[in-house]
Amino acid sequence: MTLTVAYPLMALSILFSVINACLLHKFGNKDMDTPGDLFFFNGGISIIWMLILAVWFTIEGGTSVSPTALIFGVIYGVILCTFLFFKMRSMAEGPVSLSTLIGSCAFVIATWFGVFYVPENISAFQIAGQVLLFISLLLCVNPKKSGEKLTAKWFVYSFLFFLAGGAVGIIYKVFAKSDAAGEYNGMMLTASIVSAILFFVFGLLVNLFSKKQMPKIRKSSLMYIILCGIVSCVYIRLNLSLSAVIPSAVFFPVSNGAMVILSTVTGKLFFSEKLNKTQITGILIGLAAIVITGCSDLLMKLFS
Repeated sequence: MTLTVAYPLMALSILFSVINACLLHKFGNKDMDTPGDLFFFNGGISIIWMLILAVWFTIEGGTSVSPTALIFGVIYGVILCTFLFFKMRSMAEGPVSLSTLIGSCAFVIATWFGVFYVPENISAFQIAGQVLLFISLLLCVNPKKSGEKLTAKWFVYSFLFFLAGGAVGIIYKVFAKSDAAGEYNGMMLTASIVSAILFFVFGLLVNLFSKKQMPKIRKSSLMYIILCGIVSCVYIRLNLSLSAVIPSAVFFPVSNGAMVILSTVTGKLFFSEKLNKTQITGILIGLAAIVITGCSDLLMKLFS
């Protein structure tokens, strides 16, 4: 895959990730009476992944998955479930805005891992773009609006949420350099099976320990499970391929940053959420940061 093809596909991936965020926002955890319901909801999404990837795997002529791809799939499945667990706990223990910011900034881990692991070059403009993007995310999520008290538990859960988010990007890069590189569908199919099992088991255990009723997937959730399953499978499958082609210093900051910025904009357009001057400033800074990061090679030539 050439960069000429990769960048439009990255734009498509970002679009699908924003659609997924909008669907989840629209759903708003309706009819979820217990913590385990959320795990069952995501377990349902993993089943949609399994169906899509099984068909995709068969169509491309797949007959078996290599041991290496199986191992990566198991690890990725565990990371996905861990990521959701710590995301849920951090948002339950503290402000959603700050938790969102911390999760979004996990691109820093993946970016610098790619720089040293591959290794990849990183320019002054890409570093400047990352700094501006961090400022943009801080302004967009507007954590000052939250007056919640920050607890020690929240700090621990948020830090683990941050690490789990970075681990997703790391697994992309390590897999791309493994002898199973290219077995994207086989790896993701394995991950979807593992994550589905873990989501359902965690859902049962969470409710058991909190002495809640048996988790359920209600009819009102089915449409959202199907739609979120489709769009999330597509954009994550694209990300897996794209992360092997596009430099880390461009791919992770631009994809994560653009998703947060566009989600903020769509909140205004489709959900009548109000944007204050701080958030509008954040969006403008974010757009500038994405342009600087994405066009860093051209800028280096212009100023060298």
